[in-house]
Amino acid sequence: MQHAHRVEANPQPKTSYQMLVPKGVLRYTLEPGETAVQPLPDKQAAPAYPASLVHANAAPVTVVAQLVMDKDGRVHGVYPVSDTAAGPDRALFEAEVEHAAMQWKFTPLWMQTPNGDGTCDLVAGPFSLWYAFQFKIVDGKPVVETVKR
Repeated sequence: MQHAHRVEANPQPKTSYQMLVPKGVLRYTLEPGETAVQPLPDKQAAPAYPASLVHANAAPVTVVAQLVMDKDGRVHGVYPVSDTAAGPDRALFEAEVEHAAMQWKFTPLWMQTPNGDGTCDLVAGPFSLWYAFQFKIVDGKPVVETVKR
């Protein structure tokens, strides 16, 4: 399921967020009776289009990155996938993604496990999510769209 949210951080680029779910990615497996509450975005800073690269004929660039959160939902790592933004300026786009995503915060991933006596243990766990950040020029203005999979 894909969700898009438009966030206007300032009068600069408009940004939408949508998550990715790549095939083959390890996921939590719940045992019978266990439940989990999916983490939700709590704070998201918009990545900036690198100012030195804004020009009318700029080709669109996509950077896919894995965001790794601690049990409290704070981003502790941003890992761009190296082959997703080809070209000599890829490092500038990846740096903008890393800078913005390190400011993001999510609600915790809560997992509830029954104890068998009518009580449950509620535990927050670390998690990761994948996002695609799409940089493009629209009507002469820089636009960044963020896709969560």
